[in-house]
Amino acid sequence: MVFRRSGSDDGEQVQDEDTDGLNIVSEDDDDEEEDGGGEETIFVRGEQCWVCQAEPGTVGVDPTCHGTYGGEEPVLVGYRCLEQALRDAYAKDEGIAIIAEPFGANIFHLYYRLDEMPAYQFPREDVEAISWLLLSIGDDCARCGEQSHFAWLTPDFVDPELPEEPDRAVFRNMDRDVEHLCKGCAAAALAKSYAALKLPLITVEVPRSAMGVMMPSGA
Repeated sequence: MVFRRSGSDDGEQVQDEDTDGLNIVSEDDDDEEEDGGGEETIFVRGEQCWVCQAEPGTVGVDPTCHGTYGGEEPVLVGYRCLEQALRDAYAKDEGIAIIAEPFGANIFHLYYRLDEMPAYQFPREDVEAISWLLLSIGDDCARCGEQSHFAWLTPDFVDPELPEEPDRAVFRNMDRDVEHLCKGCAAAALAKSYAALKLPLITVEVPRSAMGVMMPSGA
């Protein structure tokens, strides 16, 4: 299942497209997303990079978090423009977040605010682990020494099945050391990860001025 976000600009509500709760995308909806036929589609597979028009667009960067927030407009970029697009997007972010490194065939990298996590079926164990980890952010970036804004979780910290059962934790090994990154290094790490996946199209959100977690989804 793929959880998609909808709601007002202030992001205070998490609503279901069908039943006034969560929007759970079915297999048919997944096909529509990939084909560019769904109503909620922002990026269409097969388009050229919106920045340079010189290569296929492979990563859709969505600072609006699928319309939840206003501000910067989404942009579809190819690999050559990817890191700069992410650096530009992250430079405007004043919040802190946990980033779970994308992996596998997950076609989304979605942002969940800390206060949204219970509504999206994250169990209490996960919410508490993320809360404590967020409190540790702010020291030096492990890669360049600037102030950190993000904690980077490799796949070793995440259940690869990305379970959505309320009694099954998504995160694991949270007692180990976690790498902290500044905005620029987080953007560079994400660009490298997205390029390594070699997916035809992946839609990625950008953390806002709040506390939350970026999660792969939608395989």
